[in-house]
Amino acid sequence: MSDRLLGVETEYAISAMAGREAADRQPIVRHLLEVAHSTLPHISDLSSSGMFLENAARLYLDCGLHVEYSTPECMNPWDAVRYVEAGHRTMLDLIGKLSAERLAEVETGCYRVNVDYSGAGSTWGCHESYLHRMEPELLPLHLIPHLVSRVVYTGAGGFDPFCRGLRFTLSPRAAHIERAISADSTSDRGIFHTKDEPLCAGHHRLHVLCGESLCSHAAMFVKFGATSLVVAMAEAGLSPGEAVQLASPLAALRLVAADAECAAPLKLKGPSRMTAIQIQRHYLNLAELHVGDAFMPLWAPVVCKLWRQVLDLVEAGPAAAAKVLDWPAKLALFVGHASSRGLDWERLAFWNDAVDRMTEAMALPPQGGKFPLEQAIGIETPIPDVVYEIEARMRRKGFQWDELRQILALRAEFLEIDMRFGQLGPRGLFAALDGAGVLDHRVSGVDNIEHAMKNPPNSGRAKLRGAVVKRVAGDREGAWCGDWQRIFSPKYRRSLDLSDPFAQTEVWNDEPVSGRAAALQ
Repeated sequence: MSDRLLGVETEYAISAMAGREAADRQPIVRHLLEVAHSTLPHISDLSSSGMFLENAARLYLDCGLHVEYSTPECMNPWDAVRYVEAGHRTMLDLIGKLSAERLAEVETGCYRVNVDYSGAGSTWGCHESYLHRMEPELLPLHLIPHLVSRVVYTGAGGFDPFCRGLRFTLSPRAAHIERAISADSTSDRGIFHTKDEPLCAGHHRLHVLCGESLCSHAAMFVKFGATSLVVAMAEAGLSPGEAVQLASPLAALRLVAADAECAAPLKLKGPSRMTAIQIQRHYLNLAELHVGDAFMPLWAPVVCKLWRQVLDLVEAGPAAAAKVLDWPAKLALFVGHASSRGLDWERLAFWNDAVDRMTEAMALPPQGGKFPLEQAIGIETPIPDVVYEIEARMRRKGFQWDELRQILALRAEFLEIDMRFGQLGPRGLFAALDGAGVLDHRVSGVDNIEHAMKNPPNSGRAKLRGAVVKRVAGDREGAWCGDWQRIFSPKYRRSLDLSDPFAQTEVWNDEPVSGRAAALQ
């Protein structure tokens, strides 16, 4: 059987509140990293001001004041989920220590979220990496239909960040994806990211940036496991995506994200159409057909079994999947909150379209600020033709402007529910639901999270990196530092070679001092 290697990078949103006012996040985030440097066993990161931890993970500050935690290299989806959760708990511990130091000065929160509803246009990434040996330019053919259609179980749920109304979406981050294929990661993002930075010898690395931070273990497990199997099948020459090529991948992604019933037919190249679930079943059936082949990992049967169970739940409707997956769980919360506030959830679609129409007519930017409703519908409306058209539709359907006023007045409450769903700690809504036994998302074998916070996986170079970090973390005189492919001491001029991702024994070399390592002496 074939070994697979994968990793996950999670960007966290940090909030800082001084009373009821938002505080400057920059000093808070900087202080958080200082707390990490002073309390976590680590070595310095050669490529940034970050660090490699004793569990072989990497913690650092990314662009946009995004604190990022990269898991160690994992050889199975259980470890991938385990070390994502270890990152969450590490961040929560750091937030607790930071709060204790600052006392009541600022209340700090940490969130696994995907978009910013404030109007700033921010999005937080949850990037996946999959090691492979095939030519990278051949992968989009096979991966794009999978990445588009897997949203039915990998979507985090929430609201379209570019709609001034309340339009539910399976994947808020999908609104920030602008191309089928792109090399950019901070703008003009693609469904398929062409970045190929192997960070090791003899392999390529698929870097997926269209995914989202999830709370459900089952959703994460199938996301990592199914995508690993699709990569394995493509690498083995099975051409898994050839029969399900999408006519317009970006349009298909938009359609999948907007369809809570997961039943919208997606146009393929040629005369055929398939739903996202049918496309996923195409990949799953092929994986099951080859589950015992030599190129498949030992854990492929477990992934295929849960993959099928999850697709069956999604096909049965959002209510059937609400205890297992993120987006159906959020949808249930939103519908319940709407009902408690006297809103008919089904009527939101009309008002979202109306708000979009008025926003476009008034040439308003899609983000930021409150929708100027009274200006739009007042006696001196700047868009009389659009307003009259909307009012004609309202009369036919029995709608009143007061209903829209109520929706916009309550919009902030719904957005807060979305943000709090992924908040780390007891205030998080997912954590509260999980603690109350409402959910059924856990995967057998995803355990020992506390152990994973301080210990690396049991195999591969991550095991070696973690062991060395544990040994040398207290040796400040040696000024130990590293990157994914080596660990180095400028004093001792010794380097641990980690270029083989599957290395099992430590290989040390004498090495001259150069670059940033020399500056650390």
